[in-house]
Amino acid sequence: MLRTFAMLRVVAAAAFAIALIPLPVAAQITLKIADSFPKGHVIYDTVVDVMIPALEEGGKIKVQYFPSNQLAQMRDIIDGTRAGIADIAYVAPGVVAGRTPASNLLSLPGQFESGEHLARVFMRLIEGKLKQEYDRLGIRVIAASGTPPYQIFTRNKQVKLPADARGLKVRGGGGDADDFMRELGINVINLPASQMYESLQKGVIDGATYLQATAASNHLQEVTKYATEGAPLMSLLALYFMDQKRFDSFPPDIQAIILRAGEKFAIAMGAEYDRRDRESKSVFTSAGGQVHVLTPAEIRAWQDSYKSAPEKMMAKLEGRGFAYVRDVYAELQQARSGTRPAN
Repeated sequence: MLRTFAMLRVVAAAAFAIALIPLPVAAQITLKIADSFPKGHVIYDTVVDVMIPALEEGGKIKVQYFPSNQLAQMRDIIDGTRAGIADIAYVAPGVVAGRTPASNLLSLPGQFESGEHLARVFMRLIEGKLKQEYDRLGIRVIAASGTPPYQIFTRNKQVKLPADARGLKVRGGGGDADDFMRELGINVINLPASQMYESLQKGVIDGATYLQATAASNHLQEVTKYATEGAPLMSLLALYFMDQKRFDSFPPDIQAIILRAGEKFAIAMGAEYDRRDRESKSVFTSAGGQVHVLTPAEIRAWQDSYKSAPEKMMAKLEGRGFAYVRDVYAELQQARSGTRPAN
């Protein structure tokens, strides 16, 4: 009996000792984020302040950030990410419109009053009717966001009504959403934001659709005199995505961290655009610029000018073989009414 108790004590002591041995910790996962934004840009700052901390919280993930097109140009980023150059990457649907055609329905003029509202709707649609668009590309969207409506900045002519912009050469927002401006008689010029300053300075273009939130970083206050406020124009869309197979390779807890971080970032990005758009107007006015706040009658004139834009865009996309666009648009309208942020 004593021998038996002695053996039990030995076994118990051994078990206790084993319990004290720390279990192996799972290796930390490194994720590379790639986008096109310079330091100080709204999206760059929100990646640094919101997305990266949310991904790294808990210590399971370590992030390496490559902004300013360090890993690839945007036109190549979808294929590059699928090939493994980055784990999470940014793309603007308007720049790769042929690959994400129905996503650009959200950039149509008059759809949203704020970036936060757009983000909440977009995040809902990526798991709905739009999902097939990303499945076809083999990507998993983790964040879908956007900006408040673009406004019109001009060199020498103040724009209040659609007729005021007729004949002007204006840098557009990109993609199919620019079609409505062409129908108004505006000469839409497609060029990157980095070329706006010189093009305005030399008179190559008369104006640009842009945001107060980012106008100062491009020094538009130095080369334009007038801007609108309250014009219900188009919005910029932003997607951060992963290769679907790469996402599927992670265990459920890592997938959950990524998705939570993406949603947190998407809403924060839209809200930050809204905040900076309100607060940055003073930079423009302090430089002598004049901001015209549209009257209710002027807003209605713009709304009337693009009433047919959604139908024309859907018919155009259907003609290209994208039969699901009307389902996406119907879901978009339903989501718009159910996701307005509280004032």
